[in-house]
Amino acid sequence: MSNPLRGEASFKAGVSTFTLVFDVNAFCELEDETGFGVAELIEQIQDKPSFRLLRSIFCAGLQTHHPKTSLAEAGEIMSDAGLEGIKNALRSALQAAMPSKADSDQDESAGGKARRKRAGTGSSS
Repeated sequence: MSNPLRGEASFKAGVSTFTLVFDVNAFCELEDETGFGVAELIEQIQDKPSFRLLRSIFCAGLQTHHPKTSLAEAGEIMSDAGLEGIKNALRSALQAAMPSKADSDQDESAGGKARRKRAGTGSSS
């Protein structure tokens, strides 16, 4: 099962289920492989995605749960998943890895209020 709070998203490719994870290690691997930082990767995906770049991103995202997946194997998995499956899996995992400012502000305000109620040991005067 995928964990959207950790940048994870599961998807079907043929009869198998795979999970993409975009964490610090995946982004570092992508920076090494492509020479792009995270912001540049996102820009490249949105502006002019190439299959080579998408395959690299997919391969890096597979490493946590499917270690040692090669670029060629990642390409095969992508072919089995189909274009819509690829787009949906990447979108879900990347959005979970990098929630929008509104999402993180909402999480902080909800969590912050809960922490403030528990913080401290003195009276509330």
